[in-house]
Amino acid sequence: MSLLAKHSQIKEDRSNIITLGVLAKEAKKKNPKVVNATIGMLYDEEGKLFTFKSVDRALLDLTPDEKYAYSSTPGNTEYHEALKRWVFREHYDEILSNMKCSVIATPGGSGAISNTFSNYLNPDDIVLLPEYMWGNYKQFAYENFAKYTTYSMFDGEKFNLKSLKQKINEVKQSRNRVVLVINDPCHNPTGYTMSYEEWVEVIDSINQATEDGTPFVLLYDMAYIDYDKRGFDATRKNIALFQKLNKSVLTILAFSGSKTLALYGLRVGAQIALSKSEEVIKEFFSANKFSSRAKWSTTTNLGMNLVSKVLTNPKYLKDFEKELESASQMLIRRANAFLESAKDVDLKALPFSCGFFITIPCSHPEAVYQKLVERDIHIIPLDGVLRVTIAAITEEECKRLPCEIKSVMNIYELK
Repeated sequence: MSLLAKHSQIKEDRSNIITLGVLAKEAKKKNPKVVNATIGMLYDEEGKLFTFKSVDRALLDLTPDEKYAYSSTPGNTEYHEALKRWVFREHYDEILSNMKCSVIATPGGSGAISNTFSNYLNPDDIVLLPEYMWGNYKQFAYENFAKYTTYSMFDGEKFNLKSLKQKINEVKQSRNRVVLVINDPCHNPTGYTMSYEEWVEVIDSINQATEDGTPFVLLYDMAYIDYDKRGFDATRKNIALFQKLNKSVLTILAFSGSKTLALYGLRVGAQIALSKSEEVIKEFFSANKFSSRAKWSTTTNLGMNLVSKVLTNPKYLKDFEKELESASQMLIRRANAFLESAKDVDLKALPFSCGFFITIPCSHPEAVYQKLVERDIHIIPLDGVLRVTIAAITEEECKRLPCEIKSVMNIYELK
């Protein structure tokens, strides 16, 4: 006899990333030569966790109240304002004059996604997810009694708009509402980044689907937005497109302070909601404040005040932006090293632009993973692919891995 509720009796964490990451970390403790390309955190070329000196300085300047006191459940107004100015940048005035906006503080981007699924999915609703995805999306759906379906991501080397349109219409016809997740730029796990033109087409597709007033929630998971090699101007130009969406569309931007400021364990993020309807935004704030109180009570005050200081105080902001550019350039060098070596050994990768990960199609991911572990190489096997975290390994390791991966893949694919 189980004491668990029926819904909880079949819960099983199918996301292997954290588990395999722990195994890799333990292996590296025993043998420093182990290559740990599992966990999505940024490391420097010395193999140490990358930290921003500007963030460390701001941390030392926090008062006891700023660090240890309770915050309000939705987060403090300074944090809200700091995020709006950082995320919208030069489009701040334009967006806020054309759209209604509200912010709810959350523990990381995960909290933002969890709240959104909780409040915009009915039991048996279908959330529309990308074909290649961060596995936790599925768990958030199950936790909220929802189902999911996927859209194909690629048409050759480009975004598969045809598949997205088709799936939007299918979900609309079956549920009379749509909740769509798009993870961009630096998509996890492929590293694909949508162009401005692709975003224009996505916005047009959503507007076509909502001409009749169909309720539509666009959850924009922008965890890695500040590592886009095109820079701030390009990413914020894409965000400005949300102003063109119809009135029945609610856009929720999932911000991750964990990624932008490398505060992985501090768990600080936010839902940033945009809509042309004041009623929709009032509902957003009320429902998500309630969920936050029920789930985690308040987000870390230390994290919110630290993010606010770094993103608004010129004493830290200028240096932070320089360090962020340096981190992005380091990722670009690693990606180039990996992809050039992959080309030399004819190792194919899914379309990649920039970011923390590169993903390789593989017919036997589990077997290849096990064999690579024997060679002291740890990556992540997913459905039909292998994910390599270039953010966590050195440029030299990026050069070496493609040959190792290809040689192991040949063992199984030539059988």
